[in-house]
Amino acid sequence: MRSLVIGQGLLGTALIDALCEAGHDTVGTSRDPLGSHFYLDMLKPIPELPLVETVFICAAVSSYRLSEGSPDAWVVNADAPVQIVRQCRERQVQHQGSLTISSVFPVFVSSAAIEYMSTAYTRMKLYAESCIIPMGGAVIRPSKFTAENVASLCHLMIRVGSDRKPGVYRWP
Repeated sequence: MRSLVIGQGLLGTALIDALCEAGHDTVGTSRDPLGSHFYLDMLKPIPELPLVETVFICAAVSSYRLSEGSPDAWVVNADAPVQIVRQCRERQVQHQGSLTISSVFPVFVSSAAIEYMSTAYTRMKLYAESCIIPMGGAVIRPSKFTAENVASLCHLMIRVGSDRKPGVYRWP
């Protein structure tokens, strides 16, 4: 599986490591235009994504305090993920070397908190889910993850990305 991982925080970094360890061809993103990763700043127009089979959207302004009333948080947590998934769904059959992609499968990391809290952050995630699920994407609703348990979440994400079955997945 060739994958793009958007977001280089705790989860995105761990997911890249887990994908590489599992033998997957993996591309990470960076907001540094001179960096070695694919340049993607979610606060700017979304560029054409590289040719991959699966896109994992892990980027978020996850602080409840920082999300409240922040237009940047709305873009990162809601608008940009929806734009990325639209691009994934619109991609037609493409060829690059021996790789043929008929569509790109999106996996969006949301929050289990949307089921029991109403904050700016959870409303943003819920909006993104309400757009992404009908477009055939997968949504992961993790509970709080830490450096100690993030590997388990990464394994679920890899399985969901490999299976390519839309829907909502709760973790743990």
